[in-house]
Amino acid sequence: MSGNKKSISRINKKIKEGRAVVLTEMEFIREIRDGSLAKLSDIDVLAVGFCAETSGTAAMINVPITEQGVFTRAEKFWLNGVPGNPGPAPNERLGQVEGLFFADQQADGKDGGYNGASLFLDILNRKEIRAECLSVEGDIYRTSLTMDKMGFARMYIYNCFFKKMSSKDRLSSKISHLKAVRSGSKVLLNKAPGIVIGCGTCSAPEHRALSIAADMFAMDPEDMKALNTKTGVRITNSVALAIPILTEAIFKDLAGFLMEERPQNAEDSVEGLENAGAQYLKNQIKTGGFLLISSDMQLNNWF
Repeated sequence: MSGNKKSISRINKKIKEGRAVVLTEMEFIREIRDGSLAKLSDIDVLAVGFCAETSGTAAMINVPITEQGVFTRAEKFWLNGVPGNPGPAPNERLGQVEGLFFADQQADGKDGGYNGASLFLDILNRKEIRAECLSVEGDIYRTSLTMDKMGFARMYIYNCFFKKMSSKDRLSSKISHLKAVRSGSKVLLNKAPGIVIGCGTCSAPEHRALSIAADMFAMDPEDMKALNTKTGVRITNSVALAIPILTEAIFKDLAGFLMEERPQNAEDSVEGLENAGAQYLKNQIKTGGFLLISSDMQLNNWF
């Protein structure tokens, strides 16, 4: 392998052998500033963390609600009063109901207060959840359960803005680092292993967004933060992404991009939650608990 280019398989080999050089964004900026990070061979992976608003989040959840054969299909479905969209699989004859729940959907159709994001946080905290469904026959069925009794729970962020993949200038040449993230790239979503599905619903060349999916069972509720703000309670997801530093162009463009975004006291401007997510991902990589995608990527195949 030439000195100005690497491969995913080579980096994964170094990860397995415990030799990979992994830096968080804060460490990367600090070492660029003091001159100790100057070339491609000085780093293999950049671990970055960021907080994503739950407004672009949904979850598909399966709940056992009755015995088998009690009713045919669910007409409506609620969890803690938050309405979901029942389906798509006709599992109701098995006594199971599954539905898609959106983070910004208000409980019982009311504005303000408890919503889908609140529900997701309660599920992750293993709190008891009230499930209710209305069958097509017109009967109501209710049960209560914790996440461990759910048959399926997967979170989808369909519009996750990633500021480190955004360019102020649509025609800027400093985008090589963006090409290192593509469909199939692995991520951590609230510390659970996940995958980049593709671009987000509102992604644009100057403001990139991702779509991400991950099972909820392995998520850490401490990473799905409920923050008190002037406008009310704001809930965010924690996302950690590994950017492989494959070429000299990626190294130089990423360095220029981050230093342009954070020119003064740059390392201090990385938010605590972001750095915590990046540090956790770094530790996972360093201990061999997180490998990059298994096949070598073609940088021209990106979304």
